[in-house]
Amino acid sequence: MSQKLTILHLVSLMGMGGRCATALRQVRLLSARGHRVMVGCLSGSTAGERARAIGLQVYDDFNFRRGLRPLAVWRDCRLLAQRCDAEKVDVLHAHLSQESWVAAIGARLCKRRPVVIRSRGVVVPVKSHYFNRLLHNKLTDHVIAPSSVIAENLRALPGFDQQRISLTPDGVDIARFNPCVDGFAIRAEFGIPAAAPLVAMVARLEKVKGHTVFFDALARMRLSSSVPGLRAICACDERSPGALQAAIDAAKSRGLDASIISFTGLRGDVEKIIAAANVIVLPSLGSEGSSRVALESAASGRAIVASNVGCLPEVIQDQKTGLIVPHGDPSALAAALETLLNNPMRTGEMGSAARNRAEELYDEQMMAQRIEAIYMREIAAHKP
Repeated sequence: MSQKLTILHLVSLMGMGGRCATALRQVRLLSARGHRVMVGCLSGSTAGERARAIGLQVYDDFNFRRGLRPLAVWRDCRLLAQRCDAEKVDVLHAHLSQESWVAAIGARLCKRRPVVIRSRGVVVPVKSHYFNRLLHNKLTDHVIAPSSVIAENLRALPGFDQQRISLTPDGVDIARFNPCVDGFAIRAEFGIPAAAPLVAMVARLEKVKGHTVFFDALARMRLSSSVPGLRAICACDERSPGALQAAIDAAKSRGLDASIISFTGLRGDVEKIIAAANVIVLPSLGSEGSSRVALESAASGRAIVASNVGCLPEVIQDQKTGLIVPHGDPSALAAALETLLNNPMRTGEMGSAARNRAEELYDEQMMAQRIEAIYMREIAAHKP
């Protein structure tokens, strides 16, 4: 790609949630492709810290206030326009609703209007009121959806121009997450025998992720002794104080002590956690506009048991790369886990199929190329 762009990504999240991680992955990849990439964020945010760590320009003096706060929004819009004019920004890329409004309005205050791109990562349908129709149908040049369920929700918006949306799946680092990663050190760290059947759950500690459904399924399996030597590992990001201890207590109340389940807390070596497991479980109760863990597990060559919510049935092919079960049903979840843990050959075949599919559809380099192509196409379409 000969043309190099100046791109400003706006990220209003403070922590390192899934959407923030996706935004920063896009930032890193686009920068590696030779574009000049900057980040606009909140002071003290993880997005700003991570962007600075890889040498990017960061503007962390935006408010991005939630709710109806016209003065705060107007202040951000004027500040954004000044930055875009000074830096000669070609593309404004917003990731959540609060910065999307700032991008849409701020772009129109610029002397040379940049293209406005929105990534929408939530499965909740856009409410069909005037302001949302204005934002998505008129003020935003293009919307990127990471999954079909989100794309279809957008296409159902009255008056939505079908050409304004692209289904662009999230990507995964297929070099970092691969079947050759050694997970035995993780097993040794938590006292899990090398031959023990191990199921792992990797998710932030929030109710929507379905931890208690997982605990209930494990309790059923333990009582029935359906999987001899069963072990489980839970890698969880504690977003609120006390959440990890509450999860440990919830497991203990179901008879799951440290001899059955190990809690790792937040880890920087998730690829090794996944590699240590025979099967990955995603028992989400809702949400899942995209699923980083599903992609990472697939790239790692692991079969996945997941609930039927959001993008999970799209990323995981039922009976081919994993098993899909009804959400909130610990009995069905236990049965699916038993099926795979007691059939290593089938589980291995599913894992291999998952890896092949990740290479074919979800390589993060392809994601970066698709996003870059959207930028170029929209810039060409809006040239005077």
